[in-house]
Amino acid sequence: MSQQIVATERREGTILISLGFATFGALGIVVPTIVLLNPDSGRSSAWMLTFAILIVASVRLSWLIARGRRRLFEFVFWLFCYVFFGLAPTVQLRADALSTTTAGLDPELDAPTAATAAVGIVGFAVGFWLARRAHGRTTSARFELAVSRRRLIVLTVVAVACSTYYVSRLGVGVLFSSRAEFSLVENLLWPDPTTNAMIAAISSFPILIAAHGWWSTAHTDSSRGAARVGAVMTAIAMLVTNPISSARYHFGVVWGSFLGPLGAYRTRLRTSLTMVGIVFGLLFVFPIADLFRRLDSVNADRSGFLGEYEGNGDYDAFGQLSNAILYDATMPFRFARQFLGILFFWLPRSIWSDKPTGSGVLLAEFREYSFTNLSAPIWAELLLSFGFIGVVIGSVLLAYLLGRLDSRFMTPEPSPIAAIAGAVFPFYLLILLRGSLLQATGILVVLILSLLFISQPRPAPGAAPPTP
Repeated sequence: MSQQIVATERREGTILISLGFATFGALGIVVPTIVLLNPDSGRSSAWMLTFAILIVASVRLSWLIARGRRRLFEFVFWLFCYVFFGLAPTVQLRADALSTTTAGLDPELDAPTAATAAVGIVGFAVGFWLARRAHGRTTSARFELAVSRRRLIVLTVVAVACSTYYVSRLGVGVLFSSRAEFSLVENLLWPDPTTNAMIAAISSFPILIAAHGWWSTAHTDSSRGAARVGAVMTAIAMLVTNPISSARYHFGVVWGSFLGPLGAYRTRLRTSLTMVGIVFGLLFVFPIADLFRRLDSVNADRSGFLGEYEGNGDYDAFGQLSNAILYDATMPFRFARQFLGILFFWLPRSIWSDKPTGSGVLLAEFREYSFTNLSAPIWAELLLSFGFIGVVIGSVLLAYLLGRLDSRFMTPEPSPIAAIAGAVFPFYLLILLRGSLLQATGILVVLILSLLFISQPRPAPGAAPPTP
């Protein structure tokens, strides 16, 4: 029997290593070669640094896939770096076709922008390394968080009521219309942006946590009732946040989170294959997931692989970091002002009239862009609130936190609440990294509060009983 187990582990190890090499072959050799075959416009030499980011990120992604460990926060971070600070800016800089939503970028700022991105990435790498070292010294917990069935029922009733209200106000037809029509109707119903965002968050994401709560309960429920309720909640969550009218990032969080209950991370091999699928999805499915973005038209015309990145506003992280550097160099520095706006996102402007706008909007207005719904990557957020030193220290601290969270999910049998968090929040990390944080914080808080509401402590399996 032991020989069979050893043979199985060896076979699994061989497959994992093969997947790692195949991933590097695709991300670290084929894609860079395609990029280099396109002529360089001569805009600036900063593409060499973003190209180096691309290679480093491909190496780390390949290593994580070859290991098959459930370090999803770290995996999503490196995937973000590969696409948004590696592949996209390299293609855009070489073609001199940066995001059309961040027009007029000074080529002289290309190198400082790439260098700032690289410094932040190094800071994150250090933070993840420190978290892995600390994991080896972690003591076993005496308690873990389980799902309270009574509170789960309450959350389910409230979540269904909120979703029903939301859909009834919008109309079922609007729910399956284009994103442009959906946003138009939503803004007519709730003109205030803060109110609009909170209603959308409360109507869409508590039901996601409720669905995961029922799937978690189904693992210990001998009857099939919990599984049936979980299936209904899952269907409602997928309908409310569907790929037609919903933003692609929100759709990815909701639908991608259900990989956890499906057992996608149950073994190292499944985890590795899931990571490969996520890479494929972000590179090839994400660009075409905006078919129904525009009003009364289907965006079926696609460019080639590299053409998807040239001038594409979806990949404006490099341009917005460049704008943040220009803002930091020319405008008065107001320490932590943007950060305070994030902390007090819930405070109405009627109380705080000078409340900061989102960093994406701030930078767009600073550059006098007509379109202000822009991103602001975490690097830009740290720079605007805490200066360049904040980029360094903040990157290390954030990565350490994410690394410690990853360690919580790497146990063979994570607690029910940890399993739910590990299925949902790594996908939401992509939204947080892209920013801006003010726009992303509302949904994050709703997710966290919903998860905490259904939580209840219980003795951890194998924990020693408390002493009298």
